[in-house]
Amino acid sequence: MQKSVRLASAKEAPRENAPHETSSRTIGLIAGAGRLPTEAARVLAGRGYTVCIVGFRGLTDPDLEKTVEQARILPLGQMEAMASALNEMDVRELLMVGKVPKSLLFDGGGIVDPDAEALRMLSGQPEFGDENLMQAIARWLEGRGFSVCDQSKELAPLLAPVGDLAARAPSDLEFADFEVGRAAVRALGLAGIGQCVVVKQGSVLAVEAIEGTDATIRRAGKLGGPGATVIKAARLTQDRRFDLPAIGVSTIEAMIDAGASALAIEADSTLMIDRQEMARAAKQANLSVWGFMQDSAREPRRT
Repeated sequence: MQKSVRLASAKEAPRENAPHETSSRTIGLIAGAGRLPTEAARVLAGRGYTVCIVGFRGLTDPDLEKTVEQARILPLGQMEAMASALNEMDVRELLMVGKVPKSLLFDGGGIVDPDAEALRMLSGQPEFGDENLMQAIARWLEGRGFSVCDQSKELAPLLAPVGDLAARAPSDLEFADFEVGRAAVRALGLAGIGQCVVVKQGSVLAVEAIEGTDATIRRAGKLGGPGATVIKAARLTQDRRFDLPAIGVSTIEAMIDAGASALAIEADSTLMIDRQEMARAAKQANLSVWGFMQDSAREPRRT
C-alpha cells in the first residue's frame, strides 16, 4: 500500500475525522500479519481499485508497502491515528484482513501501544471473543464515517470452490473423518473458540484455540501421529466482513510436519492464499484438499 509512505508517530495529534470527497474506486486495507493482505491487495488492484493500507509495526509484512498506492505504518492499538491516516489517504471503504493474534492482548511483546480510544473500547467488552472484538472495531470505524466491506464479496476470487482442490480426492476413511470434523467445527464456532479441528479415525485430536490453525495441526501430529484429517469452516454466525477462514502454503507445511493426510475447507467461505503454490505443495506431498458445503462434507458426489 504505497508509493508515498509516511510513518505516522503515535505521538502525532490526530486530525479531524471529517468525511472527504473520494473516488468510489479507492479502498483501504487494515492489514495484519500473514500473506492475506498481499493477496487481497492483488485482487483488489485487479478489480480496478486504488489500494491503500494501514499496517502495524512488527506485524504487517513490510514488503506490502511496495505493492500499493499509499501506506501508513502505525503501532498496533493507535485507533485515532489509524482513523486520521485513513482520512489522509482519502479512504472511505475498508477491508480488515490479515492476522492480529489475540495473544497480543495478554503479551504485546512491544508491538501493542493502545491509545485512549483503544483502552476505552477494550474496557467496554464483556469478553474478548474474536467476533466481539472485530465487531467492536468495526462499530468504532463506522462511527468515524468509514464503511467496513464484506470480505466474501470483495475477495470472491479467493474463495474455495466445492470439490477436489489438490492432488487427489479424499478416501472413504478421510470422508468419514470429515463428517466428524464438520460437526465438531460447527460446535466450536458456535462457542466462539476457533475455526479448525483435527480428526483421526473418528476421534478429535485437537481443536483450534488462541494459538491458530498451523499450531493446532502440529499439536495434533504430536498427539495422534500421522494420518489425521484437518477440517476448517466459518462460524454459522460468521460476520463476513472479517475473519473468514483462510488457508495457504503454511497450512500445507503444517500438515506435512504433522503427517496429516487430508484437508477439508468450507467452500464459498474459506479464502485460499497463494492457491497455485498451495496446490503444488499439496500435490507434491500427496495431500487431499477438499471443498465442502456445510450440509454435507461429501458433496459433490464423486464419480
